[in-house]
Amino acid sequence: MKFSLLRKWRLSLSVKFALAITLIVAGVAFTIGAVIVVQDWRRFHAELEEKVLLLARSVAVTAPEAILRNDYWSLYRSLKKMAQPETGDIRATRVVTAMVLDPEGRVLAHLQPKQHPLRLPLIPGDEDEARLLEAATSARSPTVLGGGGVGAEGYLEGMIPLYSDEKLLGVLRVRISTYELFLKARYSALLVLGLAAGLVILGSLLGVVISRRMVKPLTAITRGLEAVRQGKLMDVSTVPVLRDDELGRLAASFNEMATELAEKKELEEQIAVSEKLMSLGRISAGVAHEVNNPLAGLLNCIDTIKKHPEDRELMERYLPVLEKGLNRIKNIVQSLLVELRVEDAREESGLTCLEDLKGIVEAEINGRAIHLVWENNLDDRIRVHSRQVQQVVLNLLKNAVQVVPEGGTVTFRSFQDGNCVMLEVDDDGPGIPPEHRSQLFDPFFTTKPNGTGLGLWIVYRLVESMRGVIEVESEVGTGTQFLVTLPATEVRA
Repeated sequence: MKFSLLRKWRLSLSVKFALAITLIVAGVAFTIGAVIVVQDWRRFHAELEEKVLLLARSVAVTAPEAILRNDYWSLYRSLKKMAQPETGDIRATRVVTAMVLDPEGRVLAHLQPKQHPLRLPLIPGDEDEARLLEAATSARSPTVLGGGGVGAEGYLEGMIPLYSDEKLLGVLRVRISTYELFLKARYSALLVLGLAAGLVILGSLLGVVISRRMVKPLTAITRGLEAVRQGKLMDVSTVPVLRDDELGRLAASFNEMATELAEKKELEEQIAVSEKLMSLGRISAGVAHEVNNPLAGLLNCIDTIKKHPEDRELMERYLPVLEKGLNRIKNIVQSLLVELRVEDAREESGLTCLEDLKGIVEAEINGRAIHLVWENNLDDRIRVHSRQVQQVVLNLLKNAVQVVPEGGTVTFRSFQDGNCVMLEVDDDGPGIPPEHRSQLFDPFFTTKPNGTGLGLWIVYRLVESMRGVIEVESEVGTGTQFLVTLPATEVRA
């Protein structure tokens, strides 16, 4: 099921190229965008840390003196002024809270004095505040801490220990909102995302253009190869050679191959026509020769009979000669009139049509001491062109019976091999000399005194017309084997 779905959604090469380029551009664009966003976040965060420390230092300058004078009102005014600046970039930064604590954590000044009265602990008994105070008082330099998450609740807190003559007087704490940082980072991320999306769109368009330019010659070559596979060489279009790279050289090579194949096919067709004409000429000459010889004798016999019409003995001597000559002419004509077309041939079970031949072959043996081995192993569902197959097998078996000596064996086997029907005829006759094998299927070639030389030629033509193959193996003194391979159809039950 999985593989069938994959085949259903199989992508073309141009789509794969375009997708690959798009994915590469998207990966690069979004990776660079992520790096830019992270760098901007860090830069904005560093700027905000500088701002919180700048705010804290603006109060820390005068805070030790006010603490020594117990002038807590001045501390409060300094905090209030810091939280509401009049000019500068600090105006954009919202101060959440600010305070000055003594070393024991008691409030000396706070932006919200009603919630945090003077000289009272900031949050009594709070362990987190105690640890934070300990960290701030033990540090000699300003520190910045963050908290509250991301967004409107986030904050940065700057802490500066306040000293006078190496004596710790307290801690100044200023907390500002990080919402400004969040807004800047979000704007930067949206901007980078938009630019990356634009690059992806441009990359996909570029990928489509590049893939089409790359795949176009391959598509043309594929169509050409399909036409070549189907034998339609005249339908092969020339692939334009528009570049001097591997694809250009491939297109040029394909054009050369297509031209050579078309020329080769044209030459083969010319040769085939020439061979047909030569074959027709040989057959015509053979027919003229084979028919003319008995005709000359027949005419002589007729002339003699005409001169002596009352000679009964002469008539009885010449009538068998006339009959033999006429039968020879009839056999030649009947052999030439064999139907070689299989388009309208009737198909029937190979088992049945071949079994019908067994009795004919046994009659051909006609009491001779020849052993016939019959092995018809075809399934009844196998369909073949019955009349043509019968004539092929019958001609081969007749030839075998004629050449096998007394006490010899003729074997017939039929079986299925894949989508093919195999027909095998063996004999243990004298065999075929090597010098005769190249002429074996030529018309009117025979080594038998009474043969016409058309039997094997007809077999060859019938096998060829059924898109089959016939092979011969022979050894002088041992015997001969004919193997016919024919395509067949199988009727499903």
